Amino acid sequence: MAKYGNITFSGKSGEKYCFQAWPLGTRFKSLGAVYFVTKRAFKNRTYDRACHEAVYIGQTGNLADPFGTQSQLDCFEKHGANCVCVFAVDTEELRLAVEQDLLAAHSTSCNG
Repeated sequence: MAKYGNITFSGKSGEKYCFQAWPLGTRFKSLGAVYFVTKRAFKNRTYDRACHEAVYIGQTGNLADPFGTQSQLDCFEKHGANCVCVFAVDTEELRLAVEQDLLAAHSTSCNG
């Protein structure tokens, strides 16, 4: 599957994180990352820019694993999720910090 492009999300701290946007069904190699599941849409067809509606923010030590439990995956589907944005981060400590920074700044449909 082809990458859509890059998107920057800001955390509550003001830090900006550059994510790579991919179709939700993309299979990834084993890689530690923070991921942002979104509903990607083009609200204005005259512009070639997608907007992303926040569905879920998480982190994993292995992107090759599923992005959530069955109930979370059902929630993604219910909210029209079609994109996963990936920010590669090696260490768990940093992944957790980035995840918390983003969760503090973005309201999501499927996080707790």
